[in-house]
Amino acid sequence: MNIFKKGILALLALGLVISCGDDDSLTGPPGLSKITFSTLEVTVGPDKNGLEDGTYVTVKPTAIGVTSYLVDFGDGSAPVTVEEPGGTAVTASHDYSNEAQEATYTITVTAQSNRGLASVTKTEVITVEHEVTSISSASDSPIIMDENTYAIFSDGMEIDGALVAYSNNASNANFEAGDAEYNEVAVGDINNNVIQYSRLNGTNMATISFSTPITIADVFGSSGSADYFYIDLHSIHEIGVDMVKISLGGKTFEQALDNNVWTGLEIDLAAEGIAQIDDITLELGTGGTASNEATLNVDNIFLYREPLSVPDFTFDDDASDYDVTFTNASELATSYSWDFGDGTGSSTEENPTYSYTDDGLEKTYMVTLTTTNFLNKTTSITKEVTVGGPAGPINPDILKGDFEREGGLSSDDTNIRNAWKIATTTGSSNPFGTSSDGSCIDYEGTLGSKTRGAKWSGSQSANPDGTAVPGNTRYAYQAVTLSPNTDYIFEYEYAIKTGGAETNSIVASILNGHFSDSADAVASNALVKHVGTEAKGKFSDNSCSGGTTMKLQFRSNAVGEVAIFIYAVTDVDAYVDNVKVYPAE
Repeated sequence: MNIFKKGILALLALGLVISCGDDDSLTGPPGLSKITFSTLEVTVGPDKNGLEDGTYVTVKPTAIGVTSYLVDFGDGSAPVTVEEPGGTAVTASHDYSNEAQEATYTITVTAQSNRGLASVTKTEVITVEHEVTSISSASDSPIIMDENTYAIFSDGMEIDGALVAYSNNASNANFEAGDAEYNEVAVGDINNNVIQYSRLNGTNMATISFSTPITIADVFGSSGSADYFYIDLHSIHEIGVDMVKISLGGKTFEQALDNNVWTGLEIDLAAEGIAQIDDITLELGTGGTASNEATLNVDNIFLYREPLSVPDFTFDDDASDYDVTFTNASELATSYSWDFGDGTGSSTEENPTYSYTDDGLEKTYMVTLTTTNFLNKTTSITKEVTVGGPAGPINPDILKGDFEREGGLSSDDTNIRNAWKIATTTGSSNPFGTSSDGSCIDYEGTLGSKTRGAKWSGSQSANPDGTAVPGNTRYAYQAVTLSPNTDYIFEYEYAIKTGGAETNSIVASILNGHFSDSADAVASNALVKHVGTEAKGKFSDNSCSGGTTMKLQFRSNAVGEVAIFIYAVTDVDAYVDNVKVYPAE
């Protein structure tokens, strides 16, 4: 609740208190020679509708010998005349404008008489602060695949009553750049953050500016163009606006708002010819009405693309007869184009069968399936197909997956770290700190006393987006060669000392390929990835129940070249142990 910064001054009563006479046109007995204006009180409180926003004031003058008061509230509005009823307190109320968050006014009250007495004037200088009305509910989070969303302002997707943040987020936006009042409030059971822009009247506008302009063609990386701009808008008409003008990329759009209803505005970027966004402005729309606080509520501002098709296929295991049946397993695909890898074979069928040349030899072909999405954008996947004899699975050997020293030698820590190093990194030269606080389960799965493990401290953490803090961040990396196009299990244990979700995490993934640079590894699309946030203490805490075991299934790529990649985003100690990769049953 906003209050007066300047306290209300109680003026000393002047002269003697004289009881009222019988003359109904003059307060006080006949024969007064002047008006005695004793006090002027100014108070703030709720208006006639119960709204208490800091701008509704009541003036209460007290004087003897008056028949009326002329009240000027000092904001340019017409003065108000109130009659002295005799024996009853006189009050005059006024609701100041909400266009300014803070304003100072001089209230002037003139005590008047119709009996020829000279008028007497008192003034009171006040400062009022206006508090806007917070929104109480927010729109539902949009359901769009995370990798296809670039959030400018959004908590993310609602999953099981919780908001899961988008991984693609604008990091260079200034939401307070305009002259409208900016406020951010958390609403609803899940504390969804919503922007409130108030005083969107006259020339005031809200501006979201970007220190680095958003290039539409590269929102999702090189050649990763966004298709649409989206924003959710809401206003309660009696304290807000009913029409909004939105400007971005050199184009202007008008959106009418229903009272107290969330409205989503979607803009087709290609159709509008918008190639770059330097800023986004929101202001009162043409012919719109701004009432009271002129507040606009905003949520879910993001760019997104029509989800790309996800190509995938399987093929019969027995290809010894050189006839291979391919079964489409793609998602979001609207068309199919097959290249069977022998230089001549192709098809546009969804589930084709192709006959390779039977020359009696075992041969391997690289088969590519290209699919298109709703907007005819293509995505491809390539798999290795062997005819004339099946390829057997490989059970890989993970070097130092148990992080144990050979023969208990402390110098073997160097060999452990070397087994997990990536060639180039902007972080520390070591991948982690070895620790005696490893898992109580050994590499064979037997529960016992704690073993050695890998350790990350707060000073070795990555940034929340996985990028390195120069000189500090440590990545654990190991290249692995698997049987192509085969299902595997990636297993490991992790433990976080304290904290957990949104503050401390272990990020572990299987990368699609081999890498020599940590920056390239972080930026790549993993075959499988998990962000572990369970914080149950060290492995050995709580009777050796502090660890969390993860088993993630993935399918190896067409050449079988994958990599294990682990790092921490943490300000406390976090641990990893017993890293394994083995064929799925």
